[in-house]
Amino acid sequence: MSTEEELDAMEARVAAASTGAWIPVLETRGATGGASCIQIAPDTAVEDDEIHLSRFTNGERVQVSPDLQLDADLDFIAAARQDMPRLIAEVRRLRAMLQGDSDRRQAAFVALRELGRSHDYGDRADAGHGLAGFADMREALGPLLELVLDPDNTFVTRVTAEALLRRKDRIGLSIVASALAVANPNHSDWLDTAIVDVFSVFSEDRDNAMRLCEDLVREADDRVALGAGQLHEILAEINPVLRPA
Repeated sequence: MSTEEELDAMEARVAAASTGAWIPVLETRGATGGASCIQIAPDTAVEDDEIHLSRFTNGERVQVSPDLQLDADLDFIAAARQDMPRLIAEVRRLRAMLQGDSDRRQAAFVALRELGRSHDYGDRADAGHGLAGFADMREALGPLLELVLDPDNTFVTRVTAEALLRRKDRIGLSIVASALAVANPNHSDWLDTAIVDVFSVFSEDRDNAMRLCEDLVREADDRVALGAGQLHEILAEINPVLRPA
């Protein structure tokens, strides 16, 4: 990926090149009885302002017009004068767009994190549901664990855990497993309810979750591994409604 300094250097080279349209005049495209060249068409429209290209090997010219490769090289150079500014501008536009998306995502995360600190349990439940979509962000782990183990209302526990489990991926399962490992009996009951609600319909979802838990037991830190073992046991007891034909 080009750095900003590299893009600046490209722009400087473009700015230093001859202005105006560069027009390839190629003998292989339309014979003129001369030599292929690039015509420069500046604003002042000076006549016979041309760039001619020859290729030499060991001091000897090996390509002269008409020559397919020589004309292809001239065509590329001429097009680059128009293409490069457009490409640089597009790279900068896309970078600005991506940065804007990143800034908006960060702002949304911060807003949900603050909502999760509300005294209203409904706000905290909404925050847990929304923050589950940000579980891949390192800074979301702490807030999500706090909401899964909400000390004041297990409705927050259930909503947050269910949103994490519905991701049906490693990160969602690992956060719930981490919570299971230290949960008190009341939280454990509601975590169990969320697990059953999410994985009691499709056997494929249940089986994939069990495989992820088996990986977490082997590869994760001690707390997540302990919880993953408990989660695996809960999943194993579920009899999904729908199975492959």
